[in-house]
Amino acid sequence: GEGEMCARTVWDYFEAGASGLHIEDQVFPKRCGHLEAEDMAKKVKIAVNASKECSDGAFIICARTDAAGVYGVDETIKRSKLYIDAGADMIFPEGLKSREDFEYVAKELKGYGPKGGPFLLANMTEFGKTPYISKDEFAKMGYNCVIYPVSTLRIAMKAVDGFLKDLMEQGTQEKLIDKMQTRKELYELLRYTPGVEYQYPSNAKETSKDKKSM
Repeated sequence: GEGEMCARTVWDYFEAGASGLHIEDQVFPKRCGHLEAEDMAKKVKIAVNASKECSDGAFIICARTDAAGVYGVDETIKRSKLYIDAGADMIFPEGLKSREDFEYVAKELKGYGPKGGPFLLANMTEFGKTPYISKDEFAKMGYNCVIYPVSTLRIAMKAVDGFLKDLMEQGTQEKLIDKMQTRKELYELLRYTPGVEYQYPSNAKETSKDKKSM
């Protein structure tokens, strides 16, 4: 959406309990990298101002650029610096194809901007052009966050597919019970107690407190 919707989205995400969001320099329908950099910078600035209003700036604004796939890595760096100047806390350089690309972007953005350099986010997906890079390797390059956006879904769907084939052949799920998450494990994961109304976000907060005390 336009600037007003960016600000509204920041508020909505913050009030829902999120710690941040990322916005992309793409037009709709998506055509990687085609949104003018200056227009994107204006959206980033609006989102940053909304973050300051709702969270005193604690809500993270991450700016994603898809320029590498269309214009090259140097354009990624150029746009990233423009978004950092607009106040972005984190940069998400999408479409990088090699370790060298990731290292180059990190090197060029290190220390840049009024905050001493942005946080950097790397996208580690499967079956694409990016080589498999470990989170430790990314950390050494200077990346603060690595996402695996479809990995859990792919693992889950592979398991679902295998289960359905076995069920068709065997006619029962009995021999696959040991591969299933139990009801007790599910309830513990969700912090759910049967018969007690679930309270959000209090259950999530309890989880955080429990982890800190461990």
